[in-house]
Amino acid sequence: MEDRRRFFRLDDEVILDFQTLSREEVAAWRESHQQQKDELAQLEQEIGSHISQLRSQNPTIGRLLELFNQKINLLGGTHLTGSNKPELNATEARTRINLSACGMAFHTHETVKAEDHLLLHMQLKPSNTELSLTGRVISIDKNPLAGEPDLVRIDFHDLREAEQEVLIQHLFQLQNRHLKLRSEDSANDD
Repeated sequence: MEDRRRFFRLDDEVILDFQTLSREEVAAWRESHQQQKDELAQLEQEIGSHISQLRSQNPTIGRLLELFNQKINLLGGTHLTGSNKPELNATEARTRINLSACGMAFHTHETVKAEDHLLLHMQLKPSNTELSLTGRVISIDKNPLAGEPDLVRIDFHDLREAEQEVLIQHLFQLQNRHLKLRSEDSANDD
């Protein structure tokens, strides 16, 4: 419980697909994709760190590089996921989630049980960074209304440092966008 409280949580919208796997399938998937994911996540972290530093010195150039990185991520298609991942939600429909660097919550109509192991494919917006993570269902809030989605809470497991850094960086950028919008709204109200 303490581990989940170390990171702040933010509401976000991502493109999300998931599938239920056995513990053995999760282990096999992690092993087959780990090296490439680590290398790509490390590169994304370094790029993001340098862009953040540059933005503080020259916001226009920093923003331009951030846009180029987003474009490359969008065109790359296999970023952080491996080359044989299923296509992410072809409709580009976004799913509202509550995200932290160690877990997430989302609503779904899919049948999921507590303790299930999930393979989660996410595309973070607006960077288009794709992550494939494994997690364990820690709880489900069943919706009492027929036909309405249940709330599923996931703890990411076997999360590598580079993957967690990508999540942390995304959350900081998301928080900065929210603060900037609030500041602009306050300035417009005056």
